[in-house]
Amino acid sequence: MQNIIARGKSIILSATAKDTYILFLGNLNSAFLGFLFTFFVARNLGRDEFGIFSAALNLVVILTSLSDLGITSALVNFIAKADSENDESTSLKYQKAGVIIKFGVTIFLSALVILFAPLISDKLLATSDYMVAVWVSIISFALFVPMYFSYVLQAKKKFFQSMVVDNIYYLFRLLGLLILIYYGNLTLFGSFSTAIYGFMASLIFSFYFLGFKFLGQKVPGGIYFNLIKFSGWIGVNRIISAISGRLDIQMLAVLTTASTTALYSIPARLASFIVILTSSFSSVLAPRFASFGDKTQEKKYLVKSTLALIPIIIVTVIWVILAKPFMAIVFPNYLDSVPVFQALTLSMIPFILTAPSVAAIIYAMGKNVYIGLFSFFQLAAIFLLNSYFIPKYGAIGPTITYAITNAILALYTWVIVIKYYWFSKK
Repeated sequence: MQNIIARGKSIILSATAKDTYILFLGNLNSAFLGFLFTFFVARNLGRDEFGIFSAALNLVVILTSLSDLGITSALVNFIAKADSENDESTSLKYQKAGVIIKFGVTIFLSALVILFAPLISDKLLATSDYMVAVWVSIISFALFVPMYFSYVLQAKKKFFQSMVVDNIYYLFRLLGLLILIYYGNLTLFGSFSTAIYGFMASLIFSFYFLGFKFLGQKVPGGIYFNLIKFSGWIGVNRIISAISGRLDIQMLAVLTTASTTALYSIPARLASFIVILTSSFSSVLAPRFASFGDKTQEKKYLVKSTLALIPIIIVTVIWVILAKPFMAIVFPNYLDSVPVFQALTLSMIPFILTAPSVAAIIYAMGKNVYIGLFSFFQLAAIFLLNSYFIPKYGAIGPTITYAITNAILALYTWVIVIKYYWFSKK
């Protein structure tokens, strides 16, 4: 018993755990700020308008994920290695190369959305107003800063600074919203415009923490090549996952009504806390798996990080149990969405279990192709399953889809890592 307690204590107080706490608290806070933002928007807009708002922000998430192309994962890998070798020059070169690639892709995608704004609004956003799509483009560009620089700071293991850059965006966005509500001037477009305040604040803090030194670096072509080569299959996965992971709200907007989309959007926002917690944990694991270079150490760390998931799963189950009283207090007008929230939350448990396995596959094993290939199956499965379950079960349909696909992902990744670490002699 004493050995078990000692082992548990070492896990809870380890450097990995401490970094996870910092990043999770930061992500939890940004999620809470995002939740408050959604809360006030939902309270001040009608259900149909909120459905359009949800579909628009969902498309924003897809676009920001598409613009990543796996570059941030590549940055974590190369910057972590350069910093571990005290090679500041190489680290700075990768920072500049990454920002150039990310900025260029973001501008390109934003321009495409503006160009096809009427079509996008009509087909994907449950509205004929093309300005909704224009605002999707603007918000996608504004998110460039927190969605890039926070990853650079994580790669440098500056998790607190990363937390600040991410949080400051959501804080100033919320403050802008509250000002509009105070003056009684909140509209659908007004809620979109608050992203500009977050963009400006996060940009200032990003350069405060990282400085401007990386901008003056002369980057050789090999740096760009390394980033693109490493991010290849991860980029494929990010692009496909961005689409498949957000097909739920977008397909609800297309196949049902704005009201049904709103009914699902509240549980989706609440369940996102679980995704954020898992992502926080994965972000802490990534630089460590990238810097080991020893299979025995990686195996031990894989076991250790998997055991650390137990408290996360317990919290998830408790949240399902308390769903109804929580919803009654916070979103009393959306009590009919409680079953959707409970089902969606439970479907995330297999996803939680993939955090160590996926991190090991990408950063320790270097087998990005496994994750990239799976994403093709994932996209097809989510599209086909949603096409069947949404017309049949409405807002509950996507939760069934996620339960199936997340379970398959967990089984797939763990079979790979178990075979590699326990049965392979290489």
